[in-house]
Amino acid sequence: MLFAFCVFTASLTEAQTTNFYTNVTNLWYQGQKAEVLALGEQRLNINSNDMPGLIIKLAYADEFSQLGVLSNLYCRVLTIGETITNEHFITHYPFLQFATEFNLEFLKTYNPSPSELLEEQAKGLIPHKPFIYYLLLEALQEDGLCEPLEP
Repeated sequence: MLFAFCVFTASLTEAQTTNFYTNVTNLWYQGQKAEVLALGEQRLNINSNDMPGLIIKLAYADEFSQLGVLSNLYCRVLTIGETITNEHFITHYPFLQFATEFNLEFLKTYNPSPSELLEEQAKGLIPHKPFIYYLLLEALQEDGLCEPLEP
């Protein structure tokens, strides 16, 4: 029984390793966004500059209109993104840069009422929505940057 459990655990870990992008995007689409955030936070606890973790944290903050952290996250993602020179990521970085700069400008004038903000935040709970930064996460996976991190 113990052997079967070990084999199952090892195969689960291997599936998570090789399919990080698929796991994240599927969980997100199913509405398990807190679980996705936990994956990102786990990575960031090991390496605060981990781009997959930052992308996940940014997607969650975007999805749930966490206005208090968005500006800092956008700036952090841009700063770390500038240092990544891997083939697939750099092809998508201009999109990230444009979207981030646009959103930073938008946030300067966005001042929702408390009820409007609650309404926006509630939209984050809606399942069957794609992970907004899926192309970036896929590029990071293709570049080998989504491998498990060692503490």
